[in-house]
Amino acid sequence: MAAAEPLREENAPVEEIYYRKGDIDFCFLLNRRHHNLRVFDYRVGNYQQKRDFFDRIARSEGLRKVFTVVEKQDSKSWRSVGFSREGAIPGYFRTADAYVMSRVYTEDGDPIQGGAPKLTASTPSSKDKDSGTTKPRGLSIELVKDAARLDAITQRYALEALYAPFRRGQFHPDLGIHGKMGKREIWLGAETDSSFGHAKVDILSPPDKEADLPALKFCMRALLDELRKIDTASVFSLCAVDMPLINLAYADLGFKVTARLTDHLTRGDEFVGAQLWHRRLTNQSTPRLPSFI
Repeated sequence: MAAAEPLREENAPVEEIYYRKGDIDFCFLLNRRHHNLRVFDYRVGNYQQKRDFFDRIARSEGLRKVFTVVEKQDSKSWRSVGFSREGAIPGYFRTADAYVMSRVYTEDGDPIQGGAPKLTASTPSSKDKDSGTTKPRGLSIELVKDAARLDAITQRYALEALYAPFRRGQFHPDLGIHGKMGKREIWLGAETDSSFGHAKVDILSPPDKEADLPALKFCMRALLDELRKIDTASVFSLCAVDMPLINLAYADLGFKVTARLTDHLTRGDEFVGAQLWHRRLTNQSTPRLPSFI
């Protein structure tokens, strides 16, 4: 893709685009639904040139945010050209933590001076970490791996759940749990990454009331058990700050907030901040490579 080529070639909510020119080589997910850009950078260097490129895209596409996920040493270079560190994803690269580096824009498409505004949000404390260990009466659970079915379910719940894909290749989970309890349906999904041993999990069907949480948490425990079977070392999830029941569910399940992301999601005409919840699935600490490697 050349720099002069138009980006809006189709009306899909998310589009995967590649850009290669000279020493620059990266891929990005253009998420029109949430007005942001997720960058996968394959080469170090040329940070100012890359930043200027993203600034142009943000203005032309009406984006609120550009973000990337990088190792610690690379985060300093992104910070030097105006990106802000909004938190970390522990063990994201299996042998190293990842840092979420973001650049936030005004309604006019201008980068906010001084970096991304800090997101202040209350983090719930666990009320009952043992809840969800007992299967509620009448709950049935099904493991789902069919891609077409998971894609259809994701599209069905995307707006309500504020779903945002995090990886390349496909814009829906590749592993899911379907719970059913009377007329109530529960859908959870996981975007797995076998290379780095992590997964992004999503609660696709948000609970309506606190009484829904025991069944939801039991289903999430079932999903985490399935992820352990495929050697997933850690999981993370993005949750809007104004979804208290889902945030409480993650707290009860032993997740911890490791990042707060400003204006990361969109609901209607409003931009919503998100908390990144993280949990390790194995007690073994991953050995870190020597600094000279």
